[in-house]
Amino acid sequence: MEAYWDLIGRIIKESDLVLEVLDARLVELSRNDVVEKMVEEIGRPMLFVINKSDLVSKKSLKEQVRELKKKGDVIFVSSKRPKDVKVLLYAIKKIFKKHGKREKTIRQVGDPKIKTREAKAEIVVGVLGYPNVGKSSIINALAHKKKVKVSKKAGTTHGIHWVKVTNEIKLIDSPGVIPLVKGDEVRYGLIGAKTDKIKDPSIITHALIKLFLKNNPKNFNEFYGIEINEDVDDVIEQIGKKKSYLLKGNNVDEFRTSSDIIRDWQSGRLKL
Repeated sequence: MEAYWDLIGRIIKESDLVLEVLDARLVELSRNDVVEKMVEEIGRPMLFVINKSDLVSKKSLKEQVRELKKKGDVIFVSSKRPKDVKVLLYAIKKIFKKHGKREKTIRQVGDPKIKTREAKAEIVVGVLGYPNVGKSSIINALAHKKKVKVSKKAGTTHGIHWVKVTNEIKLIDSPGVIPLVKGDEVRYGLIGAKTDKIKDPSIITHALIKLFLKNNPKNFNEFYGIEINEDVDDVIEQIGKKKSYLLKGNNVDEFRTSSDIIRDWQSGRLKL
């Protein structure tokens, strides 16, 4: 398989426009600056697809995408709402009509032979995004059938997949693995891109509780039936006791409690 960034570069170059699928609950954390810079340098129009928008209030969405709109078009979707697929298709066609077909590279005699085939369609759309932001679910919804394997585990999607959406639109799906940068465990845990290798779930839980404390303490309180406060360890202890996750000496099992909180968040049961 091609080196990750080489492959991402090829997807962007072969696309007429690029979709970056983001998690509505954490728009900024689910963005990838390197990918966005590559799209800008190569000169492709960008459509930010804010997925899981049914899990977030309209007020929260409006605040999160204010700056994003300066870089490209923004659309809110949920793969669970069939009508959103039509809205997304309309947005793709509208952007393509505005920017047109990408310029094809004119090959000269003696140029190195191309080792890969390009996707051929009137409108070619590259789809990028972290694992678990709902990229595969959106592709499947657009294609009206199960085309791409969906998983919460990073690394499910390998290589390049071409997915026919209509007679005029073809998608290029990207790999599911985005290289992990040192110190990114909290980011990966919060967006659900790294669920099976979290060494210390309490780190993710601390960040999650602080997120709710700042943005929507009411939802957190109602979901767990407790009073959230700035003492994160106390909050974890309250939840652990509620769930009866106790060790010897009546001490709360913090690992099990933190893991449960992360699962509640990543599954969408705990809503911001």
